[in-house]
Amino acid sequence: MRPLSAVLRRLAGAAALALLVAWGGPAAWAAEELVLVTNTREGTLSVISRATGQVLRTLPAGPKANRLTLAPDGRHVYIINDGRSEVRIFDAHQLRFTKSVRGGRDPYNLAFSPDGKFAYLVNTYSDNLTILEVATGRLAGLIEHGGNNPVNIKVSPDGKLAYVANELSEDVSVVDLAARKPIKQIEAGHYIEGLDLSRDGKWLYIMNGERKSYSVVDTATHQIARAIPLPDEPHDALVTPDGRFLYITLPHKNAVVVHSLPDHKEVAFVKQGLRPDLIAFTPDGAVAYVSNRDSKEVWVMDARKHVNLRRIKTGDGAHGVVVVPAPGPKPLASR
Repeated sequence: MRPLSAVLRRLAGAAALALLVAWGGPAAWAAEELVLVTNTREGTLSVISRATGQVLRTLPAGPKANRLTLAPDGRHVYIINDGRSEVRIFDAHQLRFTKSVRGGRDPYNLAFSPDGKFAYLVNTYSDNLTILEVATGRLAGLIEHGGNNPVNIKVSPDGKLAYVANELSEDVSVVDLAARKPIKQIEAGHYIEGLDLSRDGKWLYIMNGERKSYSVVDTATHQIARAIPLPDEPHDALVTPDGRFLYITLPHKNAVVVHSLPDHKEVAFVKQGLRPDLIAFTPDGAVAYVSNRDSKEVWVMDARKHVNLRRIKTGDGAHGVVVVPAPGPKPLASR
């Protein structure tokens, strides 16, 4: 039989854990889906509960906390601060920064290989990509991709190619990641920033800023198949988890436009706050979150009906947004 003192200690520990969960401590937050938002102008990170829409915590994130990307492990979030060479890694289960790793000279955006072994970072002013080995946190290489002022990157589903949006050279670089060299420059439109791939990787969608359109590229040939007109200059673009729709932010119209895929028909034009910026979807594809930089908030949309549900006040300069899934099996997006 265990001593009475040991039993009492175990009971006291269990009671304390129960209180922590009941009070919404880290143990409770780690068990639910969270939405993370960087507030660039004030250098903070908002932690939001998907279930309640409440801001659970506002944490210091460093000056000009900007883009953030969820690692394939579904737990760690890589956060870029404008003007810093380091990338900070945030543990979304423990709600704390765990370490910093060197990301390149001036990283602005990043994407992971599908297996999670590498992160590829675009360096805006030095016009190249750096390769980060995730397990060790060491830089594993540098790729001169051939474009000017890279601002976005997407990796193909098979992990063989990277597509890099170059804002000033008005093109997208196609990079062979194994060979570590560009194989094609796709000329599109002025002020390119947003881009995304279809779920099967067969199509690339390039947002052509000042041309007020987006290009549809056949990734088998890397030729533009067609251009789709838009009501105004596009910024970010993201395909829904089920692959049926393309969400696009229109900052000058304070709106999100939704196009059906693969026919590219406008199905919704949804007003936002001020300067809608970046988009994130929940893993089940039911909800979209849109950061609105100038109105200091995130708008929550029903991603199946394409309507607004609510808006959540965050911080000044709401910019990067990502959804962290709850631990356990990943829900399937509805077909």
